[in-house]
This record gives sequence, C-alpha cells and structure tokens, in this order.
Amino acid sequence: MLQGFYPSTRSNVLALLGTVSRGHELLPLSFLNERQVRWIIEAGLGPLFWFVSQKDLKTEDSQSCRDVKAADLTTRLINEIQLETLSEILVRCEALLPPITLLKGSSTGSELYPQPHLRVMRDLDLLVDAKEQPNLESILLEMGFRQRSTNSHEFYATHHHSMPFYHKGRGVWVEVHRGLFPPSHKLAKLPVFSPRNIVSELRPSWLKGVPVMRLSTELQIVYTASHWALELKREGGLFALLDIIYLLRRTQQNIRWDTILNWIQDSVAGTHLYLVLSYLNKNNLIELDRAILADFFVRQKSFGLLNLKIAHSLITRYVVAGKIPVAAGKVAVLWETLLRDEEPARNLISASKNLIPAFGFRSATLS
Repeated sequence: MLQGFYPSTRSNVLALLGTVSRGHELLPLSFLNERQVRWIIEAGLGPLFWFVSQKDLKTEDSQSCRDVKAADLTTRLINEIQLETLSEILVRCEALLPPITLLKGSSTGSELYPQPHLRVMRDLDLLVDAKEQPNLESILLEMGFRQRSTNSHEFYATHHHSMPFYHKGRGVWVEVHRGLFPPSHKLAKLPVFSPRNIVSELRPSWLKGVPVMRLSTELQIVYTASHWALELKREGGLFALLDIIYLLRRTQQNIRWDTILNWIQDSVAGTHLYLVLSYLNKNNLIELDRAILADFFVRQKSFGLLNLKIAHSLITRYVVAGKIPVAAGKVAVLWETLLRDEEPARNLISASKNLIPAFGFRSATLS
C-alpha cells in the first residue's frame, strides 16, 4: 500500500525526533528519497538515524544505507577525538583549577545521549571564572592549541569567551567562556544569566573520573533555548531541540517549573523558551501540562497566535525540512523581527512591512 509513497522531509525528521522522545515508529530507510536522506545527514542526524534503526538497516544494502552508516562512523571518530581531547584538558586542569563547567554539547552529549557521538559538536565549550581563564588558556597553549579567528583580540576582550583555540593535529576547536552571553547583550543583563545565578545553579558531576560542573537542568533548558533562538541555523539547528528533549526526558517530573517561570517573567528569555516548548509540544515531541504551557505564554510578550504560527513554520521549513523559503539574510531578519522584545502586533507589523511581500504571507503561515 505504501509503494511509491514518499513522505515529506519534515515528516521524516519529526518522526526521527519522535522516536527519540516518545518511542514513535520510524519509517524504513527504503521509504526515503535521496534528498531526504541527504538532508538528514547534512543536519547531523545520520548517526541518530543509524542508532534508532540499526536493527533494520543491518541487512539492507543500498547507497542510502551506506551513506547513513558512513555518517555514523565519521561522526563517531570525530567525536572520540573531541572527547579524548576534552578528557586530557580536564586531567591537566584538575590539580590547577577548580572543576571546569561544561556547556552545550560538551555537557549534554557526554551525559544525556545514549552514545556521545549522537550529539554532534562543532567545538568544546568550557566555562571558567574570569580569573581562571588565563590558567586554562596557558594549558591549551602547552597542549599545542593556537588561537584563530577572523575577529581581532580587541573584539574578544568585550565578548563572553576569548578567541577560539584550534589544534591543527587533532582538528579540535575549544572556546573558553567567562559568561553565557556577551556582556553587552540584553540576555546577559537578565538575572537568570547573571554570574550570581549561574554559580548558584552549578551542579557537581564527573567526566571519565574527573570532577566537572554542569548547569542545573532548569538553567540548561533556559540557556539552550535562548542560545538557539539567537540565530535560526539550518545545519545543526536541531541539536538544541534534542538537548531539551533529553533534558525533559531525564527529569520532567522533578523540574522546578516555578523557578523557571520566575526567571523568564516578561523577558526575551521567556519568548525563546515558550517558542521552543510550544513547538515541541505542538509536534508531540514532548508532553507538557497545559497549565504550564499557558503560564509560559502569558509570561512572554512577543508572540500572538499568528506570530507564533509563522515562527513555527520557519522552524519546520528551514531547520526541520532544510528548505530555504527566501534568501538566508531575509530569513534572519524575519526571525529577529518576530522574536523582538515587543508586543505581538508591533512585531508582526514590522515583519509585514519589511519581508512579507518577498516571503509570501500565505506560505509563511502554513505549517
């Protein structure tokens, strides 16, 4: 009955996320066309697809199967080098610095995912107190890392991390953070992301026998949502959503929702978090109590129903399906306009004036 039927790339990727979050059935690889398989690999989800469907793929001999398996093996090798490098950094720092705080994929991939390589990482993100930053950077230099960037050292002097470090032999990038967002950014000025709150929300943990620190589940969720919302990324843009799915899977019954709601009250962080949670809930990737989701809605001020529908559509088309509805620059402007810390009507009018003729209002509002 299904012969010749190819579901959309959107449906395929959402089904993959649904398999991870709710145990939904995943369509066989044979039902995916070449473009759909290519996008799954480009989005960084090849290893995850191989992991959840390996039992069915072992006997299959097709180009698509070989491509997915190759993506898994390649990512596994790169990730192993990254984690070995991270472990070496931590061991060298153990006697010289307080435990380092792991951020983003460095934290979630090593703790939450069934296998670390399922969480693709671009770099290793490490957070230290500003006074410890020179010590960590000296260790990186001793290990053979060198700082590389198209931006100047002056730029990074007022940034939330120093110029990135790169190890040519290992192919590994490291960012040494002293904060979660640039000091001049409005997010950095929110109490939830203040140094005081960050310190109070650090939790002791371990990585390969070495003590480390991780953000609390609650702060990780808020930070992940806001960091993701700053830029709508196509390739790799789904990992923040996966991180939140795994965070919720781990401790949903014990999450301090009241604490999170107080943190994000009437702030752009509330806009970011409501957008992510509402999207995951709408697509049955998480299950939130309606009262909690309603609380998040009233505590943000940027989204009305129409604005939210357009934002959800952008996520589905651009990040999930990998399609480009308009020029990337216009997508970025539309995204930024929809998420501004303004009233919904004002944001929608601004978006309409600048972008709707080019984007196509009808297309933008269709999910």
